[in-house]
Amino acid sequence: MGLVLILLIVLATIVVLIVAAFLIPVDISLRLFKEGPLTQGSMSFGFLMGTASGRMDFNHEKREFRLRVFGVTLLRRDLAARKEKPEKKPTDWKKLAWNANELCAAVKDLAGALTKNLSIKRLGGRVKVGLSDPAQTGMLIGLLYAGTGVAKAFLPETRLEIEPSFDAEMIDADIEMGFSLPLFKVIIPLIRFFRRIRKIF
Repeated sequence: MGLVLILLIVLATIVVLIVAAFLIPVDISLRLFKEGPLTQGSMSFGFLMGTASGRMDFNHEKREFRLRVFGVTLLRRDLAARKEKPEKKPTDWKKLAWNANELCAAVKDLAGALTKNLSIKRLGGRVKVGLSDPAQTGMLIGLLYAGTGVAKAFLPETRLEIEPSFDAEMIDADIEMGFSLPLFKVIIPLIRFFRRIRKIF
């Protein structure tokens, strides 16, 4: 009797966590960083208010994915490491070109569903930009300030610092965006997308 009760409690806990994972929106954070010629980026996401999280880092030194649950790293994978893949049959380009309209429609429907349900929570960072002509730099900075004002109208948490460089041609940036995506609203569009893709290929 005691073992059955423990199994029921564990099963109920798992079901509650799965339902909560679908109802509580996923927090996604995207950071792009460029200083000089090097560009770096990272994308992190958190389920159940950060209980389970993942992170992908891309820069010139490493490309890796990490999955953490309750602060413990469960999985760390180097995305840059190349493994010997079994030989696969060549792509049927004629079939792919014939079904290009269907593929484009499937991607368009999925992108529409994702953008409709994706909400921007924060936007911040720093941009330092300069063109070869100081007058053009001034016009570009004015345009960026106007864009920041429009962004603040829709998203008051916008914090963008714009710094002109009148003496050197350059672009350095450190931009971070935070998104929220409820999974239960994108499950059906994802299933529909994969079913359409499977028919194509």
